[in-house]
Amino acid sequence: MIVYIDRQHAGKPSKINDRGAGADLDGDGIIEAQEREAILTGFISMHLETKLINSGIKVIPLSDGSYSERHKRVNEYAARYPNEAQIYLALHLNAGGGNYSSFFYHPSSTKGKQLAEMLCHEMLVHCPAIPKQLSIAAESDGWTKNAYYTIRGVGRPVAICCEPLFMDNPDHQQYLSDDGCQDLANAIASAIITYGEANA
Repeated sequence: MIVYIDRQHAGKPSKINDRGAGADLDGDGIIEAQEREAILTGFISMHLETKLINSGIKVIPLSDGSYSERHKRVNEYAARYPNEAQIYLALHLNAGGGNYSSFFYHPSSTKGKQLAEMLCHEMLVHCPAIPKQLSIAAESDGWTKNAYYTIRGVGRPVAICCEPLFMDNPDHQQYLSDDGCQDLANAIASAIITYGEANA
């Protein structure tokens, strides 16, 4: 299996100041760089990559270019390995006071739905402080359109837009520590491994 891990708010040249969602985690009234989505998804992706590689899964990280450029590169990579199962993860963190995790899949992808549901299950196991898990078809209109744009250009790989927590929810903030990022990574990795076994 090949897994593409895309830290989507990192490395967008046209939006260099777009560092994603943020929260005043240290309570000083200012949201610093280390309290931004673009930084924190780096810790999650590092632990996730380590977990997957140790499980024998190939990992290709991405963090530069526009979404469409990244999707194009992923599709080019995917074509080189036609016999490998492949997954594309668009990594994000949310803000705005919600109390749930959400995993968006392309509405035409039955395997995307399957993987999203597995992600929801593993989040309940590894991250119990986030009790509500949503598996959602990302559409090109309506409130899910932003999630749709993060995965719409991906071809054969099963594509998921991951929004595992709300940075400004106090119950979720324990998962922004190093140990917490490992818990998130373990949940995602366990779902990927289970998905791979189910589709071998």
